[in-house]
Amino acid sequence: MTKKVKTVTHQPLISVNTSMTQSQLLDELHYQQARQITLKLLQEGLISSHEFHQIDQLHQQSFPPLIGPEGVDTSKL
Repeated sequence: MTKKVKTVTHQPLISVNTSMTQSQLLDELHYQQARQITLKLLQEGLISSHEFHQIDQLHQQSFPPLIGPEGVDTSKL
């Protein structure tokens, strides 16, 4: 039995302006790291959901995220 190979079609890549300053990149990295740690504390039962959201708001003020909270999976909240 032989398999038929489908022709692959693709859309051309669209140029996206991804210029980001080093400061913005560091803020994003720090925010995502802080959020991961805080999420781990929540999962371990060391902080409440309310405390998690309060801490996350403080992180957003300290490290303005470009990607935002949706960059981290919070489906377990």
